[in-house]
Amino acid sequence: CLTAFETAWDYVQNNGGDEGYSGIGPDIVLGGYSDGIIKVFDLRAHNPQESTIPTRRKFFRPKKEQVLSEHNHWIVNVCFMHCGGNNEVASGSIFGDVKFWDMRNLRSSIDTQEVQRTEMTAFVSHPRIPLLATGSHANFIKLFTPDGDVFQVIRNHQGRAGRKIGPVSVLTFHPNKPMLAA
Repeated sequence: CLTAFETAWDYVQNNGGDEGYSGIGPDIVLGGYSDGIIKVFDLRAHNPQESTIPTRRKFFRPKKEQVLSEHNHWIVNVCFMHCGGNNEVASGSIFGDVKFWDMRNLRSSIDTQEVQRTEMTAFVSHPRIPLLATGSHANFIKLFTPDGDVFQVIRNHQGRAGRKIGPVSVLTFHPNKPMLAA
């Protein structure tokens, strides 16, 4: 069962003007599944005219699909980390572990972090700055850096009432500002 779907191409708008596309291209698609497997699809492998990538000495033929199987549980979300080198992917499973992958070498993850002890119900990465967020059915949102440093844990709404937040099922960042919506 497919639980998460992400493409590497995002459209960038800056100050009302269109800048075009950024990321590593539209040809890389990620799918997270309920059994903990992440599949990386390279759509160029299906097109015979674009299926070879010239390198210095020979041609490289990308695989149609690669399977990443280090998670053991339901994948909550997979995210491209657009800050930095544009080659990293973050994935989060329902048991609170986040793995970071380098797209140039998908044999194993480059880092694993246990970010929460309760079930993770939402996971997202900011598209421009190195900031990630997780949500839980235990009524909190955790903001942290890719290095694992916890930035903030949100348990209450701001304002006079200061009521506790409810179970978190969806998180999303503003595309340009450090703003989070739950």
